[in-house]
Amino acid sequence: MNVSTTPAAVSYRCAPWTRAQGADPIGSSLTCDTFVLIEVPPPWPRDVGKIPVFADLQRHNPRRTRLLAVRPADDPVRDEVGTVGDQPRAPGGSAVRVTIWRRTNSDRPAGTGPTAGTGNPESTGNFVGTDHVVRSDQVADAVVGLIEAPLADPGHRIAPAEVLLCGHGARDGCCGRLGTRLAMDVATIWPGLRVRRCSHTGGHRFAPTGFTLPDGRAWGFLDPVALDEIVRRTGPPPLAGHYRGNTALDTWGQVAERELFARFGWSWLDHRLTAARTEVAPGGRAATVELAWRGPSGPGRATATIDVVRDLPVLVCGEPPELAEKTAPELGVRSIDIVAG
Repeated sequence: MNVSTTPAAVSYRCAPWTRAQGADPIGSSLTCDTFVLIEVPPPWPRDVGKIPVFADLQRHNPRRTRLLAVRPADDPVRDEVGTVGDQPRAPGGSAVRVTIWRRTNSDRPAGTGPTAGTGNPESTGNFVGTDHVVRSDQVADAVVGLIEAPLADPGHRIAPAEVLLCGHGARDGCCGRLGTRLAMDVATIWPGLRVRRCSHTGGHRFAPTGFTLPDGRAWGFLDPVALDEIVRRTGPPPLAGHYRGNTALDTWGQVAERELFARFGWSWLDHRLTAARTEVAPGGRAATVELAWRGPSGPGRATATIDVVRDLPVLVCGEPPELAEKTAPELGVRSIDIVAG
């Protein structure tokens, strides 16, 4: 009799298990208007907030901002699984490279005040990135100043478009293995596009996960083929099973926005949302989302009803579902009414 010697834990790796359940990652993206990327050599601690410069920045509590450690460009990509300790590592040397991605606010959508406790975007344009070199003993103060400085500051160097791929092995083994491997596979494929491995992006159960900038979209279950289609905008957008959402919108809005992305195809990225409103139903299991936009095809608006279709365990990577400490809702569109130009 043949007996499998594969450890049971292998069957419960969070990303492969979640994908096997047919989980839809839409609505799982974070919501933010600013990304702060600080080059810190990996391995990173499980919580990058333990790195002194990140701890300093968190005390400033920048609103709707995501702080990420990124692998320095001259640091070889390497698999960090099994090599990460809990000791924080601060940027060394006399200077540190920092990238600030800020969402443009030339168009502020109307009616985006919080509704029923939900967060809604103040602006929904693309991001503009700037690269900087700052003194290693003044990173926190420098970053706060850079976030507040006008984008037109002549001292700013515009950053290239980039893909951020989570390879934070201390946070999750699937991100450490799958994300790092993907970063290695695509590191030099696209001329003029920067690919960097970053710390935790959220949603590790959808690994490999990543962000594309300047469009500010989040993606999951990535592979070289899907990512190439996203970067080059070839073929139908790989939305089903890959698109996590638009970082300008709340969870419910991300689900509605995907319907528009699917309708318009890649040309949707040439449109600008001008209004976004979410009304969550009592009990929190459904919501009504209203979106408005303008673009090459003219103005448009949509009203969608979004439901929680099921709750899935969020596995502790390597442990069976019954030991999961929390669940996450999977969302779907019940109905949508689109009026477009």
